[in-house]
Amino acid sequence: MKEMKSTWVWICLALSIGIFLLCARNAPAAEQPPVKVGILLPYTGVNALAAKLTNDGVELYFDEIGRKAGGRVIQLVKEDTELNPTVALTKVRRLVEEQKVNFIIGPLSSAVGLAIHDYIRRQKVVQVNPVATARELTSPEKASENIFRVCETADQSSYSMGKWMYKNTSYRNMVLSSADWAAGHDSLDAFKAGFTEAGGKILKEVYPKTGTMDFAPFLSVIDAKGADAVYTFYTGTDAVRFVQQYEEFGLKKRLPLFGHNVLTDDPYLSSIGDPALGIITIGHYSARLDTPKSRAFVKAYSAKYGEPPSRYAEYGYTAANMIGAAITALKGDVQDSSLVAKEIMQIAPKIETPAGSLAFDKYHQRIMTMYILKVEKRDGKLVNTVIDKIPGVAQSDVWKYWQHK
Repeated sequence: MKEMKSTWVWICLALSIGIFLLCARNAPAAEQPPVKVGILLPYTGVNALAAKLTNDGVELYFDEIGRKAGGRVIQLVKEDTELNPTVALTKVRRLVEEQKVNFIIGPLSSAVGLAIHDYIRRQKVVQVNPVATARELTSPEKASENIFRVCETADQSSYSMGKWMYKNTSYRNMVLSSADWAAGHDSLDAFKAGFTEAGGKILKEVYPKTGTMDFAPFLSVIDAKGADAVYTFYTGTDAVRFVQQYEEFGLKKRLPLFGHNVLTDDPYLSSIGDPALGIITIGHYSARLDTPKSRAFVKAYSAKYGEPPSRYAEYGYTAANMIGAAITALKGDVQDSSLVAKEIMQIAPKIETPAGSLAFDKYHQRIMTMYILKVEKRDGKLVNTVIDKIPGVAQSDVWKYWQHK
């Protein structure tokens, strides 16, 4: 009797263990923690609008995939750089060390990008730079396995524009002008190199301070004897005032105005008004780009935000697309930043962005199709229309002038 009782105890124990294991096997796996994506942008200050538009592009993509990829929830963690390199370094440390983010999208400013660059290189996190254009960030000396850039360098755009202008216009004697800051100097140096190598001549360079309200003294200098046209790099409200005063001063009729697309940025076109008409610029994207992917992007963005997307929105959308595609391809296993970076390089050619196919060089700089854009009025609205393109512009195609100067 005692032996039978003992046998039943063992049988019941075995049945209990079997039932427990069967239930455990069929129970849903414990939900994994979210993949954290830090967004590091200047949400306040003079570049708040560009930050918002970049952020909107990021959020649109993640909303399209239901804020999930590779079986994991995607959580966005935002920090405001205040356009201050010192503040940005504190904020990026918070994202990495306290929030434990897997990815960082940002920054917007080149000064901020350079300030946080060495710190990010040492971390197990993948950064996608959406806007900062300083050439050094993806140069052979500073390039890093865990850092990507989806915007063009100043050289890719303005050097190419210098070559394009000499080939496609009759202008041979140029005046250059920009606000007196690093991005402006980089852009004009690049244009000068491309234009003079092709055979053109630069007569003057004029650099007012950022925030200049009255450009009249500088416009007098720009109106140089023998000049054919003017190439510029003004941004934001500086661009609005410069373009308006350029026409008021009577220069537009005799000195056609050209520039990087920041001069006639879509978000500021309505503020500039008709003085922007006819201005030709170079940029990587326009909402008027007539491709299936761009049309779908414009439709989705306009439905969500009530206005067409800008180039900033394309930068943000593409940065998020890269990250989402990598998380999916790796089935949510994104702890190893080195593995993630390698996966991004593998899947990039399969990603079609609103601006065209995605490709990177070995230093993780985006290879761009640059578009020549002209401000026209369509359906009563000012828009940047595409009039030409320069395909497959790599940074190695245009950096030789400054590496050896």
